[in-house]
Amino acid sequence: MSKRHKIMRVVKAVILWCISILVFIPLIIIVLNSFKTQGDSVSMRLALPVEWVFTNYGDVMEQVNIFGAFMNSAIVSVFTVIIATVGAALCSYVLSRRRTKLHKFVYNFFLVGLVAPLNMVPAILVLQRFHLMDTRVGLILLYSALVTPFSIFLYYGFIGTVPKEIDEAAIIDGCNCTSLFWKVVFPLLKPVTVTVIILNFMNAWNDFITPFYVMNTSSKMPMTTMVYSFFGQFQRSWNLVCVIMVMIIVPIMIVYAFGQKYIIAGMTSGAVKG
Repeated sequence: MSKRHKIMRVVKAVILWCISILVFIPLIIIVLNSFKTQGDSVSMRLALPVEWVFTNYGDVMEQVNIFGAFMNSAIVSVFTVIIATVGAALCSYVLSRRRTKLHKFVYNFFLVGLVAPLNMVPAILVLQRFHLMDTRVGLILLYSALVTPFSIFLYYGFIGTVPKEIDEAAIIDGCNCTSLFWKVVFPLLKPVTVTVIILNFMNAWNDFITPFYVMNTSSKMPMTTMVYSFFGQFQRSWNLVCVIMVMIIVPIMIVYAFGQKYIIAGMTSGAVKG
């Protein structure tokens, strides 16, 4: 290995470490502030607490129904993942295997959803029309619609890498359309499926704004909206807000840790093919 090559590797490593530190600084600030007093947390500085307050987490659980909010977020996120993943996988398989002008148009129509900004007014009008406002079902369907275009984009590219000869061999062996997809093709989509599941879960779990458009009942609100319980016109308890944020972040980190090795493969295949 030449000296120049070694220097370039060191420079790249230093740059990556600097970027990683910049990314982790906000997370470290949030964690540290969750253990500070209310007065000490106002500055939101990157500094150790003057006084470590471990009771902040207990105070949050006493003042708000954190378990109920957690379950709301979990229910909405899980069903969003199921609906969007299954729907996108089936749709992408048909669009990828049938390369007609109509199917190409439908695929491009879904791609518009990646770049076009969402107009909440017609979405809310549709939910009102079907009496789905202030319901978890309405929020789940809205989230599913929001994440489906990107899910189709990823699946479409990955399915294009699966040889059609596999389909033909399965049909010769007696598989019908349903068995062909679920028993033969879908198991081959594991990398992109894990990627889609993680990204869809993160989008639904982390979203803060959308529930305020759909929900009116506080008991149905997801976990992200609980920050308003400690931040408002007459109260700004940043330490308790940070506690809520830590509780929101931890499940996402756990989910990502289990599926991180599949994300690169899924994202790359979806971006290259198509």
